[in-house]
Amino acid sequence: MERSILLADDDKTMQEVVSRLLNARGWRVSTADDGVCALEQLARQVPDVILLDLNMPRLCGRELLSRLRRDPRTALVPVIILSGENSPQEKAAEFDIGADDYICKPFDVGELASRIEGAARRARRLLAANPLTQLPGGPAIEEEAGARIASGAPLAFFYVDIDNFKAYNDNYGYFKGDAAIRKVAGLLTEVQSDLRGEDIFVGHIGGDDFVLMCSPDRAEAIAGEVASRFDAAVRELYSAEDAGRGYITARDRSGAERCFPLMSLSIAIATNEQRKLDHYARIADIAAEIKKFLKGRPGKGGSAFLKDRRRD
Repeated sequence: MERSILLADDDKTMQEVVSRLLNARGWRVSTADDGVCALEQLARQVPDVILLDLNMPRLCGRELLSRLRRDPRTALVPVIILSGENSPQEKAAEFDIGADDYICKPFDVGELASRIEGAARRARRLLAANPLTQLPGGPAIEEEAGARIASGAPLAFFYVDIDNFKAYNDNYGYFKGDAAIRKVAGLLTEVQSDLRGEDIFVGHIGGDDFVLMCSPDRAEAIAGEVASRFDAAVRELYSAEDAGRGYITARDRSGAERCFPLMSLSIAIATNEQRKLDHYARIADIAAEIKKFLKGRPGKGGSAFLKDRRRD
């Protein structure tokens, strides 16, 4: 899908240079000579990123930025200031009214392109974030998986599911259920933070389903860490009586009352070590198949993980 940028700058040379640079990188660039023209264009179409000069006729960049942040249509669009003013006070003032980044003229074209890509990526992830956990949601997960597939690097894709979550949610209510989901999100991000050198990505598909991506050579160690941390903390989510008993009673999907063990995690791991994973849908299918096997094991107690070792 083509990405769009609005460049609001009255300098024609700047318009030509930036347009040429970004067109070559797959961006469609629209230009505006002043703030009024920029508002007219924004009324017709909202771009993915806005580049904004501060000193423009009719409506200056600072006032335009203030209006953008008050308009719900443009409130979350990344705005990068392009300015010849380089004082810390000036930069602070623009950040205070909603700028996402500030680049001083003259600038390095490579740095400009990188800043734009970064701002667009952060905005997409913000818009796609799961509202309960604030972790990257479905579109961001698919984008990350696609990028890792395209890179050709070794990839391990975790599908993390909370076992017996429905019974817990039915017994304790949605408020406690949400707390359990946030607990898993926090645990996964803690592991991500503790292992910064592993290039771990964590996402939340929705409900009690999560995703983690990392290198295959450390996948089982990371899965084991996630599982052990959850099992050590899960009793905190239950009453003392239920935690001591080790199970709760609830109705299953057929309406029959039965005992459900304390929640645990099933962690299915698909990798490209033995199989060619050329599409996100194939990864998701393999991980879902492994997860189904894990959840169907008789006598399952505590969290478990399984790494796919099959060949194509």
